[in-house]
Amino acid sequence: MVCTPHGSRSGGFCARPKTKGCVKVFPRLFLFLLSCLLSAVSASAQGALEQSEGRDTLTTSITYDLATETAVGTGDYTAFQLVTNRHHVLGTRSNTAYVRGAVKVEHPFTSDLSLSAAVDGIASVHADHHTFLQQCYANLSWQSFFIEVGSREEATVLRDEQLSSGLFANGINAKPVPKVHFGTNGFWTIPFTKGWLQAHFDFGYGKFTDSGYREEMFQRGGNVNWGYATGAYAHQKHLYFRTNPAKRFFVVAGVEHAVQFGGTGYKTVNGELVATKKPLKLKSFFDVIASFGDKNYYENDVLEDWVFGNHLGSMTLQVGWNIDSDHLLQAYLDNPFEDGSGIRKGNGWDGLWGLQYDNKRAGRQMVRKAVVEYFQTTNQSGPLHWDSGDYPEPVRSQVDDFVVGNDNYYNHMFYVAYSHYGMTPGNALITSPIYNKDGQMSFRDNRVKAWHLGVNGEITDRLSYLVKGSYREGWGTYSAPLVVKHHSFDAMVQGVYDLGPWRFAAAYAFDKGNIYGDCHTFNLKIGFHGKIL
Repeated sequence: MVCTPHGSRSGGFCARPKTKGCVKVFPRLFLFLLSCLLSAVSASAQGALEQSEGRDTLTTSITYDLATETAVGTGDYTAFQLVTNRHHVLGTRSNTAYVRGAVKVEHPFTSDLSLSAAVDGIASVHADHHTFLQQCYANLSWQSFFIEVGSREEATVLRDEQLSSGLFANGINAKPVPKVHFGTNGFWTIPFTKGWLQAHFDFGYGKFTDSGYREEMFQRGGNVNWGYATGAYAHQKHLYFRTNPAKRFFVVAGVEHAVQFGGTGYKTVNGELVATKKPLKLKSFFDVIASFGDKNYYENDVLEDWVFGNHLGSMTLQVGWNIDSDHLLQAYLDNPFEDGSGIRKGNGWDGLWGLQYDNKRAGRQMVRKAVVEYFQTTNQSGPLHWDSGDYPEPVRSQVDDFVVGNDNYYNHMFYVAYSHYGMTPGNALITSPIYNKDGQMSFRDNRVKAWHLGVNGEITDRLSYLVKGSYREGWGTYSAPLVVKHHSFDAMVQGVYDLGPWRFAAAYAFDKGNIYGDCHTFNLKIGFHGKIL
């Protein structure tokens, strides 16, 4: 096979055939653990019902949530701010609506040990998906730690879900990926540090479920797509350290890391679609943890396997200042990376630079939180990539220069794009492939500069508001720069009214520019939270 590089080696190249291994082990283990945990929840609920006469103070809780949401307006899409960073619940298409129902079971065995599970489904009209099992998980927690299996809308650790533009790798912009993982429930105070050091970690493996979507988009796109990948696995982890947040000043530092690996790649070669499977053995799950690779990647015709899988992530440095007991100000940098050049901060000013203000005073506050962010991805460690390892002898020994750049954020030569059902799991200010009208599956515009602002607060005891907006400019990619610069101003205002178990939300949002076009959307959402037991 002929391999054509797309940017740096982190952008990936073609693959070699897969050897026999544990391809089917992970899904079977996943389903086995899920069935065991759900059976345990059912048994625990039955036990709680039998003890409902007051003989057990630790009782099972069964709750449900019902919701419906509609978005109507003009333009080709639902306005950007209504869709982004919501786990792809609301469709990107204009004039869309859905109904949603969820049931959650929680049972404490002891004050330290508890089990919970949930099932959450969505049915939509004129949307990206008509029906979708959004969440289905079981979680076993002990003190500050948990193990979980299934798909879940996980909360972000450091960034505000309502106000921030999002994380670079493990964000909340795309549908959840089913996985098995373990970690901490919030920040855990490390023993023997006298309370001055805390840690927050998560580690797990999952499976992308959008293989059918990728195949459909490849066929729809025709000549604009050179290939696609199916059956990819996911590895995700993060580790953050935080000094005592009760002190006047505190620091947060850490890293998030995401990997696509395994699966089958399809590439058009001389007019024919050629399938190439990635080797997947037990060792493969260990290789992606610390970015191991094939030293003979050129000789083996697997140039992307200098590191197994598609790796990306961000390194975070955050400083907090408790102005007083009621007011907190934090400054942060999330530095993106796709290989060593980004880790070494060879990508210049690339990153998410932000300020967040928190008003912790009790009662109604006109400004509860505010976020200002600057997001840049134009450098990508420079436009060039030149490595002797990418060439055969005798050329290899004659190449003295070493230039590692053109990181091509979110794109990959084997997996095409870091996306799930067309949406990036990372920062939505890099426009997701689902917005490519011609069906192209890669990120066309990953060199961007953007400003983002978000504010929320309470107007009355029942009525709260949210205002946020972004302005971004884009220049395409290094390999395919845009002839006309992309630009868009996207904003929204929302009011939320809580009345007992009911929640009513109404919003207006718009887009102005040449990315999403001129879109105006009115949005209404009604939710109800009830209790069965």
